[in-house]
Amino acid sequence: MVFAWLRNRRRMELLSEPFPSGWRLFLHDNVRHYEHLDPRRRTTVEQVVQILVAEKSWVGGAGFNVTDEMKVTVAGQAAILELGLEEPYYFDGVLSIIIYQGPYRHPMLPGFIPGATLHGEAWYRGPIVLSWRNVLESGQNASGGHNLVFHEFAHYLDGLDGDVDGDPPLAGREQQQNWYRVTEAEYLRLVGQARRDEVALLDHYGATNRAEFFAVATECFLEQPQAMQREHEELYAALRDFFRQDPARWLPDAKPKLPEPKRKSDDRQRTDRLAALRSENPDTLFTLAVESFDEGRYRLAAAAATRAIRLDPRDGEAYQQRASARVKQRRYRKALADCKRALRCDPDDWTTYRVRGAAYLGLGNYEAAKRDLDRALQEDKLDAEALYLRGRVWTALGQHRRAVSDFDKSLAVRPLVAEVYYHSALANRALGNLEDAESDLAKAFQLDPLLDRQK
Repeated sequence: MVFAWLRNRRRMELLSEPFPSGWRLFLHDNVRHYEHLDPRRRTTVEQVVQILVAEKSWVGGAGFNVTDEMKVTVAGQAAILELGLEEPYYFDGVLSIIIYQGPYRHPMLPGFIPGATLHGEAWYRGPIVLSWRNVLESGQNASGGHNLVFHEFAHYLDGLDGDVDGDPPLAGREQQQNWYRVTEAEYLRLVGQARRDEVALLDHYGATNRAEFFAVATECFLEQPQAMQREHEELYAALRDFFRQDPARWLPDAKPKLPEPKRKSDDRQRTDRLAALRSENPDTLFTLAVESFDEGRYRLAAAAATRAIRLDPRDGEAYQQRASARVKQRRYRKALADCKRALRCDPDDWTTYRVRGAAYLGLGNYEAAKRDLDRALQEDKLDAEALYLRGRVWTALGQHRRAVSDFDKSLAVRPLVAEVYYHSALANRALGNLEDAESDLAKAFQLDPLLDRQK
């Protein structure tokens, strides 16, 4: 209590001092929101800046010299996040802010890729780290849609309840329920868009996890509020209620800057694939088959595996890879033949049994499919694909409870797969679990809106 009293007294003394006129120039130049604020909100920003500059420990990374302009710019941008509060908030849990001149390489610490290049971080109960070059660019750019300070300070706000998980502290149960409903749907939608490489208003980086989704959504909310309101009305409303402000009312509309077309890189990739397909190296061809399969290019995957087999007829993995591609092409009998050859090369390769189970499932031979999938799951109980396929077998056999169980296990290992949600919805509907079926179906179509046309 004594400490809080002393801190508040010191803050009152700081705020009684005139705001430096030179600092207002920094705000005008580097915080584009500032010039669009009414006098009351400008005063709030200035108060937050005075306190943050004075109270935080400002450190230059790699010997970088931190100036007043940098402190005021970072503090001014952070202040925009809390304009909706009745009383200014000074980010009391942030003790230090580290500023690098530009992108920096992370030291060898657990949980980070050695040598990874970063632009910013927000450590739980630790410092916020920023690249000055990125801070300045986002503060002056009216159409980029990105803001590093908004992003990293959003992570800090997210963690105020103890977990950085995309669910910041909310006002009550009703707001919590609405928040989960809206953000879950929007997160799944973005995951689907990212997987299909579709252009989206929200940055695909938000599909990494729910914490990054909240940070990316916060950037968009404050940088491109009109666009978010048009394209993500419910998400905008949820963020408006959380931040208690409506930036679409006072910030001028900025046209979103869409990603540049990827024609040149796509053409280069196509050329590289064709060159790899003409290779005389079986390992190169097998790698091409695997990469093409992962990208959904099943015809190319089968062609690459075929050429690898011609060069090395004893390559069991190549047969298995071609079988996998042929299952996706619905060439089930040819896939069975490939599985037979693969098992001759390696009778104990349990992954081949999973592929053969998928082929039997496609042919409607459910008992044979179940035997193979059971064998695969004996070797790896957490094989998400085998669990999904066995769930479909259970559905075909009318064992819907077992189907739902396998689908749930599959999603626990490999979440956010549209097809699994779709078939789980069918099984739940057959059981009369209509609410669960509706929820699963909604998630399936959020992840892949074209899924219903494919069935």
